Amino acid sequence: MRLLSFFLLFTATHAVFAQDYSFSKINPILLNNADAVVRLDEMSILVKSSDYMEITSTRVVTVLNESGSKHVNATAFYDKETTIRDLEAIIYNENGEEIDKIKEKDFIDQTATGEGTLYSDSRVKFLRYTPVNYPYTIVLNKKYTTSDTAFMPRWYFLDGYKISVEKSEFNLNLPSGIKYRFKDNNLDTFEVQRTANENGLKYNAANLKAIESEDFDPEFRDFAPNVQLALEDYNLKGVSGHATNWKEFGSWVYNSLLAERGELDSSTIQRIQGLVKGIEDPKEKIKKVYQFVQDNTRYISVQMGIGGWMPISAKEVDRVKYGDCKGLTNYTMSLLKAVGIESYYTIVSADAQMKSLDFDFPSLQGNHAFLNVPLKDEEIWLECTSQVVPANFLGTFTDNRYVLKVGPNGGELVKSRQYLPEQSKQQTMAEINIGEDIIDAHIEIKSTGIQYNQKYGLANDSKEDIEKYYKHYWDYVNDVHILNHELINDKDSIVTTEKVDFNTSGYLSKAGERILFAPNMLNRNEYVPKRNKDRNRDIVIKRGYLDEDDFIIELPNGYKVEANLKPTKLNNEFGEFEVSVEQLSDSKLNYKRRLLIKPGIFPKTSYDDYRNFRKTISRVDASKIVFIKK
Repeated sequence: MRLLSFFLLFTATHAVFAQDYSFSKINPILLNNADAVVRLDEMSILVKSSDYMEITSTRVVTVLNESGSKHVNATAFYDKETTIRDLEAIIYNENGEEIDKIKEKDFIDQTATGEGTLYSDSRVKFLRYTPVNYPYTIVLNKKYTTSDTAFMPRWYFLDGYKISVEKSEFNLNLPSGIKYRFKDNNLDTFEVQRTANENGLKYNAANLKAIESEDFDPEFRDFAPNVQLALEDYNLKGVSGHATNWKEFGSWVYNSLLAERGELDSSTIQRIQGLVKGIEDPKEKIKKVYQFVQDNTRYISVQMGIGGWMPISAKEVDRVKYGDCKGLTNYTMSLLKAVGIESYYTIVSADAQMKSLDFDFPSLQGNHAFLNVPLKDEEIWLECTSQVVPANFLGTFTDNRYVLKVGPNGGELVKSRQYLPEQSKQQTMAEINIGEDIIDAHIEIKSTGIQYNQKYGLANDSKEDIEKYYKHYWDYVNDVHILNHELINDKDSIVTTEKVDFNTSGYLSKAGERILFAPNMLNRNEYVPKRNKDRNRDIVIKRGYLDEDDFIIELPNGYKVEANLKPTKLNNEFGEFEVSVEQLSDSKLNYKRRLLIKPGIFPKTSYDDYRNFRKTISRVDASKIVFIKK
């Protein structure tokens, strides 16, 4: 095996030095829409046992401009279980001449975790190279060994937008007896070749053209070619496991990572039971326990060894008053158990992109833990790392995706809460008094659902930051002066109420004896998707919402309406839009607006229709009423 490993590394290295990487050798087709061209992307994985594998890779990238530098990927992660065996970078100029060689000792070495991490043994070596000229080519040779076979690399033949690939090759080699699983994604569209047998896999691809991003794209991994891998028997930080389905994987998490982590001191049990004494409603009990956790703990990341995946014990969290997502979730679960409420540790891929765990490919996925509490009439969700998020609220970090609920009977994929458009509602009420030069506005905005997610954090912002927020929010109104602002965060109803007073002398337009006024001065939607005559992919709108606006507008003294807005009413597959202006009296108007955006996946052939829908909204929102002197 040692000879085989040496042969693989020698072959890869020899291929790099024998190849001509001058810019002129690139096929012009691969330069279209590209910031960088991958000349060679090669990885070989040799699995020797369920707790040992070697990964050897060579990546050669010609960087065409500054934006292409992000595609270099000159990084190497390591920790106690992962050892870097070889790391080197070679730089070539436009003509393919070597101009620099960077050894491992010259790479920057730093912790791989960010602020807020108390313990971590994860580190990264990376190259920060500033070129003299573009294009340039960088060759990165890397080899590492690891016992963490639970982390099998996911191979992307194209790893992002605006990068093309001359050649991509991926090899997996295993001795007989080691069982593995794999899943191909989107290979047919990109003409990727695969050979497979019980001892491994081999993939080849060539001349993959760069992909340009489009507005409302699907997730890149959902249409780009990639391969997922997993061993049936694996190792994570010294803890062995076996899984071929999500039920088995959940059993491993429960029995190997959560077992015996939930004990609490008797004094803590008595305290939490006393806190809910006399409360019969389980929802109110949950709120009490959740508030106790928020009041008595804080979030600090723990990424040391198995601690990156195994929660610190509930007793320890109770003692030190901090924990990461795993520890705080486990602690909250233990407190709820002490008051007779069953809950489930839940693993999620947390980010705003709404990534689900792969339904068809159980493996070590996810980057966050939170809590699922099933009741008779509904499921309660608890984000245990936040000191401000209300009980039973999920924001864009964890909403509407498949997550893994872990319990004594194993794992179960369930869907986290989805907020329907009507549940993600913003209601804006206002009185707008127009003078000849100055407008005074008195506004109240109520927000729920995902729109609540965008507002509740304002309660912790400084006065200066809040004023900046509103000036940005109403950036189409010049010379805004915020006079008063207040935010009421009702955590029981999960509703924010904003009360804002402002005036402006920069919004009205004058034309002789006329004043021009756009009545939607408080919730204008200016976004119009870019033109795209050759749309390639479906339209994905991840989240819908509902806006309802109701403004009472007082006309300037001595003026009347000369030209009013015509009513608008649209209803189609993308949403609903309705605007009207009613004259209540000679001096008073009532502006009403309703905009509902529907979530969904729409065919690429509908793109122009969607763009026209948004274009109409933008045009009507900017339309003006004309006042003239009486």
